[in-house]
Amino acid sequence: MSAVATRLRLVRLGLSEEYEPRQIAIAALAAIAPLAFAGCLVLGGGQASWWWLVFAPAGAATVAFAETPAALVVWAMLLALWVGQVPGPFTWWAVPAALAVAAGHTALTLLAGRPPAGGLAAETFRRTGRRLAVVMGVTVAVAALTQAVQAVGVGGQVVVAVAAVLTVAGWVAWGWRRG
Repeated sequence: MSAVATRLRLVRLGLSEEYEPRQIAIAALAAIAPLAFAGCLVLGGGQASWWWLVFAPAGAATVAFAETPAALVVWAMLLALWVGQVPGPFTWWAVPAALAVAAGHTALTLLAGRPPAGGLAAETFRRTGRRLAVVMGVTVAVAALTQAVQAVGVGGQVVVAVAAVLTVAGWVAWGWRRG
């Protein structure tokens, strides 16, 4: 039996060590995700556009310290800003904001524990992509259900909670029935 050798193409950024190009793309996604969330916060009605100055270096810090709770601190601050700044119980800008959180978290998960020149298997990308697609689908379903429940006339944060519980319960029941 012969061993199959895989060849990785590496990139050198200045005087730094060598990086695998997919790792650079994943790191860029993880760094940009907090900025995308902050953009959704501003477009959703928040008045904190100056927070972009804070979250640009904070996004880079989460990449540099992917194996630490740095990302948890950044995302907790962003969530607190969202709750405090965005008016009303629901806005459609919550959907891309939630997708930015999911994409940023996924990117940091893929970065953690891997050397910069370490390769990622194609199956890892497929599996992660499928899981991220399910999360995105559930997020859009929760948003649509929230809008429908809000149209009935239920007010406040109850709308989001009811929509989330019903959507996740339906998703779990569907997954349970499948396998």
